[in-house]
Amino acid sequence: MYKSISKKALYDNASLSFVFEFHTDLDKRRASAKLARALGKKVKWFKEIDASFTPTFETFKVSPIYSNGYKEISLETGFLPYNEAMHMFLKASHVIESIGHTTERCQVLTKIRLDHEALKLTPVSKLNKFKYLLGIEESKLFNLWPSANNEEGKVHQTHLRFIQPREVYNTIVTENYVERMSPNEFSFPESDFFANNFSELDHGQLIIKYISGKDYTKKKKEATDTINTVIEHLYETLLHNYEYSINEKKRITGIVEDYRNSILGTRSYINFKTNYPDISLYVDLKPIHFLIEANYSTIREKLFKLIAGGGMTKGIVNYDTERNAIQVKDAEILKSIIIEGVEFYQCKVEADAIHCLFEGCDVANSKLANCTIFSHNSIESSKVLDCKYLGENNTIKYSYVDNSTDLMINADLRECLVNGGTFTLGSDIDAKTKIINK
Repeated sequence: MYKSISKKALYDNASLSFVFEFHTDLDKRRASAKLARALGKKVKWFKEIDASFTPTFETFKVSPIYSNGYKEISLETGFLPYNEAMHMFLKASHVIESIGHTTERCQVLTKIRLDHEALKLTPVSKLNKFKYLLGIEESKLFNLWPSANNEEGKVHQTHLRFIQPREVYNTIVTENYVERMSPNEFSFPESDFFANNFSELDHGQLIIKYISGKDYTKKKKEATDTINTVIEHLYETLLHNYEYSINEKKRITGIVEDYRNSILGTRSYINFKTNYPDISLYVDLKPIHFLIEANYSTIREKLFKLIAGGGMTKGIVNYDTERNAIQVKDAEILKSIIIEGVEFYQCKVEADAIHCLFEGCDVANSKLANCTIFSHNSIESSKVLDCKYLGENNTIKYSYVDNSTDLMINADLRECLVNGGTFTLGSDIDAKTKIINK
């Protein structure tokens, strides 16, 4: 179980909890009974999602998920000492194989705690997130969990691309400045796309989502290697929380260079035209130089995000001064960009988007929250949450849709899962689409 006997003290002072996602034809009562017998724990089941009960060492939890497919449930454990936790992982995997199955969208959410006092470490709550991400070598972990081109592909993104100075154009970026990586000076966005989740660091626990995909229950060695790798890397990071190795300093130099190039390339309109000749810029649909110059400082941070975060290399960008809106046309945004308040027209988009607008777009592997969906959009393998549908001829496939009852869904749905919302008379729902709450 241990990668090295010298690591025994580390593992003896580590504890884990798991959330297993899987599908089963059994009802939750029967599934819970089988899990309880096999795992030797009490298993409390819930008909609907219920956040009021937190699993414990003695009592686990079964509840529905909905967001990844019909008849999907989760088994959530309490925290267990490392040895018992890994044994529990193996037992749970066997039971899941016997009573159900997993798909490409299923994953295991793993929470990790370390006893910092026993290990004489910096507490997990004070983890230097930047150093942790800098040294984790995610490509090796992703290779253990290859994923099809679907929603779960979003996990295969690194935080590093999305960390940026809060004052992009008022900051002199140096190696020392980046090494400090103060949360007051840099933004650390959170997204469903990331395999590392820092949202519970204040509670002393790191969340990882590498273990995923169809038949993850059969890849027990890969799961063990993944968890061990992260535990050891977390330990090493906390042991030298703000000290950087030579290799890490080399990576920081590369990051600084990328920051400088992206910032310099978008700092002024002249620089932008020189560095991105295939992106046409307009203001109120006019390519007038002095108009663009006068408004450039208003839009350059959104341009920075589209280029540095979204990988945009060509297309048309218009700034509507009356509506204070950035509009993007004929572009490809295929790096799971985290973006807010942009209007996309005839674009290919992969995004974690909020308050955005889509017209005539091909959207895939995305999360759209509180967005406006106009006409002729094709949306696949995505989550569409509380969106407004203000046009016709939209198609949503293989996706999870959840709307409040006062927001009408106007789209043709194919093999979707609908948790909430009402449909217009013009919507066409195929037989493979499941509607949970009618």
